Amino acid sequence: MLARERYLRTMTFQPVDRVPLIEWPIRGATMARWIKEGYPEGLESQTFFSLDTNTLEVPVNLGMYPKFEPEILSQDGNYKIWRDDLGAIRKDFLRDATPGFVTRSWLKFAVEDRKDFEEMQKRYIAAQKERYAANFEKRVHILNQGVAPTQLVIPYLFWTVRDWVGFENLCMMFYDDPDLVKEMFIFLTDFVIETLRPFIDSVQIDVVELKEDMAYKHAPMISPAMFREFMYPQYVRLISFLKGHGVKLVFVDCDGYPGNELTALWLDAGVDAVSPCEIAAGNDLIQLRKDFPKLGMFGGIDKRALAQGKEAIDREVMSKVPWLLERGGYIPHIDHAIPHDVSLENYIYYRKLLTRVVYGG
Repeated sequence: MLARERYLRTMTFQPVDRVPLIEWPIRGATMARWIKEGYPEGLESQTFFSLDTNTLEVPVNLGMYPKFEPEILSQDGNYKIWRDDLGAIRKDFLRDATPGFVTRSWLKFAVEDRKDFEEMQKRYIAAQKERYAANFEKRVHILNQGVAPTQLVIPYLFWTVRDWVGFENLCMMFYDDPDLVKEMFIFLTDFVIETLRPFIDSVQIDVVELKEDMAYKHAPMISPAMFREFMYPQYVRLISFLKGHGVKLVFVDCDGYPGNELTALWLDAGVDAVSPCEIAAGNDLIQLRKDFPKLGMFGGIDKRALAQGKEAIDREVMSKVPWLLERGGYIPHIDHAIPHDVSLENYIYYRKLLTRVVYGG
């Protein structure tokens, strides 16, 4: 079975020879530790761990363009105050001790009012040629012939507007200026649709990832009622457009614990799956499958268990993965970035165990 067929059949609850063997990308601080422990420097993790090809990205930029020019405003021995490429002013450590696990401190954001939003719109011109790869038509032709599933990544509503205005500011704006929030969400949905419209019928887009991150530990960042009022209409509009043009699977990238009410609204709006199902945030994959039998799920392997040793890894994998694989619609992998307290030896043990389970061993 080809990777494309295997991936899509798995996530649409159809029989497969086995589920895909994929993993969350390895971040810098973790790889730096593993290299010290003997990992072959420069070798792709997909090759070393014998992983399947994940998805192939459709080469279109749906984010800010052009981005802001980064600028250091001031610095001392430990910190720098600077403007990042999204226009936010931040205070960061000068030295990044744990690459891939950045702690940021924001001081100011690019959008504070309607005038700023009008300026931001100039960086979201739909269908401008710079948004497509220089060899776009050739890339699309090859993607259509490929054996791996194609994926389009969309930085969507909560994710993007939070980048513009800041998390706390967005939360207050839902109350203080709800009309502006709705206008921004409508604008973003219009922008995505109009950027995709010229080519969407010429490329086979199998999977769409809606990047949102609208939840944290034990609760979502937006109430289900607010999602229904502010975001649900745009979800319905965008997902109807996508599936009307052949997209087979739409999933929400949301860290944290969204909860059943928000998950139900996603499903009702046309979402098919969620990722990465973080366990530390309060998600229970077995209960989630019981509550939502047709919700596709990615991830859900508690990253903390990998630092605790082989017995903890055995318990974590064997307590859920075989049961979930029997019911379909699930691709197992770590529930977010692999922490740098995970040894290479433990990770290799986890990959071998998971591979045996996937193959039915």
